[in-house]
Amino acid sequence: MAKKIRTIENEYMKEQAKKHRVNIKSSKIVRKRMAVFGGILLAILLFLTVLLLFQMNTNRELKQEQASQAVELEKLKDKEIALKERLKQLNSKEYIEKIARSEYFLSNDGEVIFKIPEKDKKKDLTE
Repeated sequence: MAKKIRTIENEYMKEQAKKHRVNIKSSKIVRKRMAVFGGILLAILLFLTVLLLFQMNTNRELKQEQASQAVELEKLKDKEIALKERLKQLNSKEYIEKIARSEYFLSNDGEVIFKIPEKDKKKDLTE
């Protein structure tokens, strides 16, 4: 029952076989090109992903640094306000007189200053 199949050996069949071989060869070339371009695309995507992760990490670190710098800025602004207030006090004649009287024992005309020893001050405060 098995019959042998023979191909027809004419110009048309030779031409068709040649076209078939060319198609197979070109499809292999296309597959190779797709693999190469796919690999390049995958490498680019991998590079961009790594770059994105690096940038996100850097961004997070910079935000933390910015927050700490903002806190430090607020502290410095508070200190600046306190120093400006102190400067106003130092420019005030009444404040200078008060400091001169308390620390340097200066007096106005006709005033007498009495110095109380530190030991006696502590005893008087505890009694």
